[in-house]
Amino acid sequence: MVNRMGFIGGSDVAAALGMSRWKSPLQLWAEKTGEVEPTDLSEVEAVQLGTELEDFVAKKFEKKTGLKVRRAPKDYIHPNFDYMRCQVDRLIEGRDELLECKTCSAWKAKEWDGEDIPQEYIIQVMWQLGVTGRSVGYIAVLIGGQSFKHKRIDFDQKLFDMLKDGVIAFWDMVQSKTAPMAMGLDNGTIQGLFPTSDETMQEVEDLNQTIAYLQETKMHIKEMEKEKAEIEAKIKQRIGENLGVKTSEYVVKWSNQNRASIDTARMKEDGAYEKYKKITPMRVLRVRNTGGSK
Repeated sequence: MVNRMGFIGGSDVAAALGMSRWKSPLQLWAEKTGEVEPTDLSEVEAVQLGTELEDFVAKKFEKKTGLKVRRAPKDYIHPNFDYMRCQVDRLIEGRDELLECKTCSAWKAKEWDGEDIPQEYIIQVMWQLGVTGRSVGYIAVLIGGQSFKHKRIDFDQKLFDMLKDGVIAFWDMVQSKTAPMAMGLDNGTIQGLFPTSDETMQEVEDLNQTIAYLQETKMHIKEMEKEKAEIEAKIKQRIGENLGVKTSEYVVKWSNQNRASIDTARMKEDGAYEKYKKITPMRVLRVRNTGGSK
């Protein structure tokens, strides 16, 4: 696995700016500072297939466009900031252009409808263009092994400057060990940063409103879950013995399916439960209202 601690690459930028669906600034910061180990994706089959299909996607792009591509050098470094780097899948021969190759499942097809490109990939290609000093980037994607699309992204200096400024601010936080504010994605990251607790209780007052809002949110979730259950029950009652119902706007199916589960009581009786039981240390957040007393 490549050691990515010493720089910000094209696939890091969206996370650094809080614009990624998959990774938060705090998680990226924790990886870059060495506070947590990055997840090793090299053994994930989807990642392996993406790497293996890169050459196919590049060749398909050549056939569709008539452009010729060649492999790019392994690493590019920004002339003014040595921690700003990128890798490029392919360069377009005879042109000031580059190509990024992607694969995705059929479930992601709508993300590529019309002129749409997932935000994270626009940011990645814009970063590649700015770091390499090129003017045009293409992104080619194989969707579900059945559909191929390619799209053009022109370099935008203002957008790149915004990305660069954000990365400079993020890298300053990495160097100073100043953690970004946590986001909804970060419960797992925070568990990794603070895996155990001591017996100290901090005396704080500034969290009163935040904790109150948490409790209110949990109450609303319970109410919504109850309302959801009631609505589902009414729909199921209308479906009855039928497969489902159709309206002018929706198709609803109440289908048969089997669910596998482990009979832990039987395993305990057989003596197998203790043999295969796995205990994972974790911390659980619980809130108790003290009524104003300490």
